[in-house]
Amino acid sequence: MNITKLTQAELASTTGSQMVKWLEKKSTTKSEYKRLYEDFKTIIIMQQAGFYEQADARLLQWKHLPMPVEYYTYRLAIASKAGGRRLAKKRFKALPEAIQKHAKLKPWRQAVNQNQWWMAATGVAAAGLLFVGIQAWSPASENAAPKEDTDQKVAQQLAALQTEVEQLKKENEKLNTDQKQKTEVKQKEATPVKEKKTTKTSNLKPEVALKEAVAAVQAKDYKEADDLLSEDVLKNKETAGMARFYKLIAAGKLKKTTQADYIAYREDFPKSGYMSDVLWMQAVYEQKYKKGDYRATLQELAEQPENEWSYAAKAILSGKSTLGD
Repeated sequence: MNITKLTQAELASTTGSQMVKWLEKKSTTKSEYKRLYEDFKTIIIMQQAGFYEQADARLLQWKHLPMPVEYYTYRLAIASKAGGRRLAKKRFKALPEAIQKHAKLKPWRQAVNQNQWWMAATGVAAAGLLFVGIQAWSPASENAAPKEDTDQKVAQQLAALQTEVEQLKKENEKLNTDQKQKTEVKQKEATPVKEKKTTKTSNLKPEVALKEAVAAVQAKDYKEADDLLSEDVLKNKETAGMARFYKLIAAGKLKKTTQADYIAYREDFPKSGYMSDVLWMQAVYEQKYKKGDYRATLQELAEQPENEWSYAAKAILSGKSTLGD
């Protein structure tokens, strides 16, 4: 499996609510996990919104505390989204050796390394490992060196943590998480762009162009979405509000927006249901390009009705989290 497919599969199978719940439970007994618990909720939001570079920057600040292996595979998937195979390989190499050799990271070992000799050597090393408990391993050699003893200790910690994760999964089997529901709604509403458009966008009705632009954004084809959202679509009374919002997303991803674009949207559509989303995008833009006061924008966002974005803003303003680079 190549790294693109591996990344997509990892993010599709990630159950954010269970991972957050594990950190929450851990933070009640060990204070060093409290910041990670607060931070991870924001990271999940960033991932869902497509802010992979910011999510990777946050994860880079984490200390190497004992965690289930799912957090490491998720970490690599975020790095892959943020900077491709090269960044994923860099993050993989930074992991403790015991984690690199974990059975669940075997696909990542193969994906981040193109050197066939290295992959073969890794395969031989992995074949000599024994499973201990749930998806954990330890060196088979009785004459293990001190470093291998350390690796075995880390592996045993992983085994214990893995057991906790399995228990949480059982507890949450019957729960439909908000994340899963949102994903299902998006999949039903989305109309995948399967082939290149043969009709000029100027010939499309505004409603049709908007629908195709939304599908293009969801498919991460931001250039196509930007082209579809022409002046006719942006100025049409029936499509203007939603079209302007998706224009901000597409143009933002293409680095074609300015601070004034976000402010103009908020002034033109003060009752928009997308207000929190736009405030978040504006804060990210201001922080990244050093334009305006991003903390003031976050303060406005924090005062919005309770939602994932206002929660993230409060966490940043209170010092529990950071916006990222």
